[in-house]
Amino acid sequence: MPDRLFFYKGRVALYAILKALDIKFGDEVILPGFTCVVVPNAISYLHAKPVYVDIEPKTYNIDPLQIEACITEHTRAIIAQHTFGIPARMDAINDIAKKYNLYVIEDSCHAIGSKYKGKEVGTLGDAAFFSSQWSKPVTTGLGGWIQTNNPALKDNLDKLRSSFSEPSSRDDFMLRMQYFVHSKLLTPSLFWFAQNTFRQLSKHGIVVGSSTNEELEHKMPANYERKMSKWQENTIKEKLNNISASIEHRNWVVCQYERILSEVGISSVKVPRYSDVVFLRYPMLVKNKDRVLELAKKNRIEMGDWFLSPVHPNVSGWENISYKSGMCPKAEEMCQHVINLPTHTRIRKADIEKIGSFVNTFNKEF
Repeated sequence: MPDRLFFYKGRVALYAILKALDIKFGDEVILPGFTCVVVPNAISYLHAKPVYVDIEPKTYNIDPLQIEACITEHTRAIIAQHTFGIPARMDAINDIAKKYNLYVIEDSCHAIGSKYKGKEVGTLGDAAFFSSQWSKPVTTGLGGWIQTNNPALKDNLDKLRSSFSEPSSRDDFMLRMQYFVHSKLLTPSLFWFAQNTFRQLSKHGIVVGSSTNEELEHKMPANYERKMSKWQENTIKEKLNNISASIEHRNWVVCQYERILSEVGISSVKVPRYSDVVFLRYPMLVKNKDRVLELAKKNRIEMGDWFLSPVHPNVSGWENISYKSGMCPKAEEMCQHVINLPTHTRIRKADIEKIGSFVNTFNKEF
């Protein structure tokens, strides 16, 4: 098992990898144009340039056939995101990286437990970063970690992490309280209320949010370089040692969704033959995304909007992180139609039946 190094957030883990690889001004890093804004932010914080590559619609992952055309003399690394838990085509990506002497970084935040040709994601590149944010298979509220099989990189990361600060007492206390509330009180029926409340409280700094206002504006927060607190690290280690039950539950939920979709004649995700997928969220394509999300909210159906844009959740200001409209047309098209269903451990048979009834009732919207 590769060594793990723990950080305050998954995005900070990515930033640490890039910094340990000496990514700097003038360098370019390739990534999919179907990602979270915090990923290109981490690149930009080091004054490097994010270079976006379009996705394969069937897998929602970076299209290896389009990578080479984006490589220049300034390219240093490729970030391969395993979207929704579906592994990217790592053999093709690694072959390109080897040809051009590039680093490969796996964005495994969605994909704990997924396998590519029998090998766990996060073990297939030079380094990988994971997340334990609220929505992930194992959570500490916020958090992330790095795995690497590269001894030289591991040494650099050890030194770098030692220079990072620990969370402030205030942030640590607030996160503990939020974690307690999340673990004891949040249910699928409260999803929309909890999401709206949390976003408003986070916006005003009343709770510790996943993304600060500064990050959404592509600015580096003053306290960005932080590692995990001791309770976060102890919690995540325990959960990782007991993750099999969560994986089994998610696989069971997905089987129920696929049965439901088959019964009403809706196509389900075509999982690539090379992969064993543990879905973080189960993606579906709908005709009118806004309409379906509105109906889900009205009927108290937990449903996610990933991704609203190629740099989710930002729907404007893309130029600040080197993205231009039309740069990744397939990704932009997917953003107009993709929603996702929950697979977490609080989803029970009654919740699945309710979702099934919703899908059946509004079949024409799918």
